[in-house]
Amino acid sequence: MNSMFKTEQQLVNTLKLNFSAICHWNTEKYTTKILEEVNLGFGIADMVITKVKRGNCENTTALSYFDAFLYKIIRSNKQITFEKLKELTKCDTTTLNRSLNKLIHDSYIKKTDHLVTLKNAYKGMESDSIAIEAKLKNWKRALDQAYRYKWFAKRAFVVLDSFYAKPAIENLIVFKKMNVGLAEINKEGVVKLHFSPLKNAPIDYTMWILLNEQLKQLTLRQKE
Repeated sequence: MNSMFKTEQQLVNTLKLNFSAICHWNTEKYTTKILEEVNLGFGIADMVITKVKRGNCENTTALSYFDAFLYKIIRSNKQITFEKLKELTKCDTTTLNRSLNKLIHDSYIKKTDHLVTLKNAYKGMESDSIAIEAKLKNWKRALDQAYRYKWFAKRAFVVLDSFYAKPAIENLIVFKKMNVGLAEINKEGVVKLHFSPLKNAPIDYTMWILLNEQLKQLTLRQKE
């Protein structure tokens, strides 16, 4: 039997060198980027692997949670009054205008007098995303955490140390019911898949926007 990882960080570092084994796309053909320690309010994902679309980084303005939440409201209503937005967001005029101006700048919305109208759909940078919870052996805790990542990612995975993976494999039915992937990795970097989850739309549209905003900022930093 292979020796075990000493720490979860050691496992994560090894996975970063061998992540293509759990991707549902050819990582040599399609641009693939990794976000690390992703905290969007549902715990901290060790990694989020993303399949990046081409030419989708025109807008450089960084959207905040409130910006994304506001856009979601406007998108749902198509057209809404400024006063109704104040009522729904419970936000002051200055803060609301600041956020609306950011959305106007990036051509997501337009504003005439007191009427706000959806102009363009938000274009995410990723066409697929895999959020990963890496654990040495506590598969139940890892599964619970990975499920939360479905709020912003299209797939979620638990990756365990091969040395401790057997109990999780024996409970594979639970992973299938929750549509959360399961893989193991050893110290040599060999990854073995036990279940690959189906691709689903993220549960929370606002959180999905924020994931894409983090990906956009990473891309912009790498261009500098």
